[in-house]
Amino acid sequence: MLVAAGFFVLTWLPDSAPSFRQIGKPIVGDVKWAGDAVLTELDGRTVAVVAHGNQAQVWDLAAGKRHSTSIVGDDIGLISVLAAGQLNGRPIVVSNADGALVRMWDLPTGEPLGNFVGVGYSIALGQLNGKTIAVSGDRLGRIGVWDVAAERLPGTLLVGHRRSVYSVVLGQLDGKPIAVSSGDDGTVRVWDLAAGKQLGAPLVGHIGAVRSVAVGQLDGRTIAVSGGDDRTVRVWDLAAGKQLGAPLCGHTDVILSVAVGQLGGETIAVSGGDDRTVRVWDLAAGKQLGGSLTGHTGEIRSVAVGRLGGETIAISAGGNDGTVRLWGLGPATVP
Repeated sequence: MLVAAGFFVLTWLPDSAPSFRQIGKPIVGDVKWAGDAVLTELDGRTVAVVAHGNQAQVWDLAAGKRHSTSIVGDDIGLISVLAAGQLNGRPIVVSNADGALVRMWDLPTGEPLGNFVGVGYSIALGQLNGKTIAVSGDRLGRIGVWDVAAERLPGTLLVGHRRSVYSVVLGQLDGKPIAVSSGDDGTVRVWDLAAGKQLGAPLVGHIGAVRSVAVGQLDGRTIAVSGGDDRTVRVWDLAAGKQLGAPLCGHTDVILSVAVGQLGGETIAVSGGDDRTVRVWDLAAGKQLGGSLTGHTGEIRSVAVGRLGGETIAISAGGNDGTVRLWGLGPATVP
């Protein structure tokens, strides 16, 4: 499961307009800054790993309190991006701070496991040829595919973006492992990881930088969902290499993060950004579901969707307001 991409299987979509709500009080870390946030599991419990300053703090969402584990980055600066996964069956987190080294941590203990010789403005974790890989994009438009266990590049750099790569996620297309990336050059690009090359032409349509991308399924098609400086959410058919439908409009400022999931058999996207709102989208219908989720007083740096007990949830990290908020979207099974 690629939690950095925000792709979870959900199972409920109401016939009437949904009633979303905030669950509990906002999560507040030791530093008034909440950057990237990912959902994963630790000891069988759903946890949020949140970048608070130079630390990545772990929060037990069911208990509503901080887990004993913290990942301390010391002098590496503000942690800007995170990804969670497994290495040899053990939960791990990879992080990047201010475009410096990509670092790897043992999630249960918070102990460092190593560094990658390179930089990353965006990170995803997954599998390639039976090995755990980290895929990272940098300010020069390059994408590195790292063998996590060996802490090295197993192949060549993927080159195509003309400027910074802001987001990268992993998925499957026609049974092949792929990466999907977006960046400051206004494009979304699809990469064949086994072949080490770009698939098709860049996906264009956004005006300005594309800040975030996620992958999922819609009506049997592998899709990407993107958001960026033009304040729109766009859906792409990756096999056909084209945009599906009209842009989804509603945000009044830059979109910084998108996530994709399934709710009651319907594909949804969740987005957040500089307008301080979280929005949920029905991608098949091409419209927003319910009202905007509000409460943050800073820009929303990151969103993710998942499941907590019997309920579908979303989380959002609020940048300068220093908080992470937990949102209830509805029952995770049919009532």
